[in-house]
Amino acid sequence: MLSEKPKIGIIACSGENYVEGTITRVAIRMVVEKFRPFITTILCQPLFMAGDINHKGGGNEREFAKKHKTITVEGCSESCAKIAVERFSAPAAATIYVQEIMKNNPDLKPENKQELNDDGMKLATILAEEITKKVDEIYKNQ
Repeated sequence: MLSEKPKIGIIACSGENYVEGTITRVAIRMVVEKFRPFITTILCQPLFMAGDINHKGGGNEREFAKKHKTITVEGCSESCAKIAVERFSAPAAATIYVQEIMKNNPDLKPENKQELNDDGMKLATILAEEITKKVDEIYKNQ
C-alpha cells in the first residue's frame, strides 16, 4: 500500500526573478498534485528558511526534512534549496537542476516568468517527469 512508507518532500527554487524558478515551482506542483499525490508533499522554501515560526507551520518544514527524504529542485547553480535543506535539516536525497532540462531541450524557449508560455509548460512537464522518476526510485528504496 502506498501510504505505508513515509512521504517524500520536494522543495523548489523560490527565485521569482527568473523563468527557471517558475518552471521549478510549476513542475513540483505537477508531481504533488498529478503524478504522485499520495507519496509526496511540497515544502515551502520561504517558510523553511524562516524556521521555527508559528505562523502557518514554519517550523514543520525543517522538521519534515529532518525525518523524510527530500528532493531539491534548483532554478540555477546557486542551489539555494539544497543549501537550505542541508544547513537546517539533513542532506538532500536528490537535487535536480532545471538548467540541465533546458540544455537537453534547446528548442524549447520559455519567455515569461509570470506566466509560462507553451515551451515553458513543456519544460515544466519534462522536469516533473524527471522529478517523478527520482521520487519513484527513492520511495522504492525506503
